[in-house]
Amino acid sequence: MAVNERGQAEDDALTLLHLATARLRRHTDDGWVAVAPRVLASALAALRTSHPVRGRHSEGDFSVADGVLRASVRTLLDGDPRLRVSRIAFRTDADGTLEQAVVELSAAYLQPIAPLADDVRRTVARHLRDVLGDPDLPDAVVSVDLVVTDVHRP
Repeated sequence: MAVNERGQAEDDALTLLHLATARLRRHTDDGWVAVAPRVLASALAALRTSHPVRGRHSEGDFSVADGVLRASVRTLLDGDPRLRVSRIAFRTDADGTLEQAVVELSAAYLQPIAPLADDVRRTVARHLRDVLGDPDLPDAVVSVDLVVTDVHRP
């Protein structure tokens, strides 16, 4: 297929995107605020390719799709009433070894940011080490960065 040719899957995705956009335009502002995080996460997931992230265990190396890793981190953080996750991104080196995790979130109004950031960094780093099979990996090797882009009512 030529670079500028689209396949049926891409056409179907664009049709769904146009349909979703048209329906979302009918939402009130309050309705949009309620559904926006899920809609944006779904749209990004539908259009994002998955990349392998290298893990290690006693039997050798394995890989985990970054989408699976992203979903596991989101599930871990979704239970925390102090925050709402907007986006999770990973950066790996050429071999697929995780170097950085970025968590973009909304903090609850009046929530102290420093303790929240410390808790999220520690929780995410521990989870990534557990999932990727290297519990002795120092925090400095895999940095977990937070970006607080909004606040919300608790």
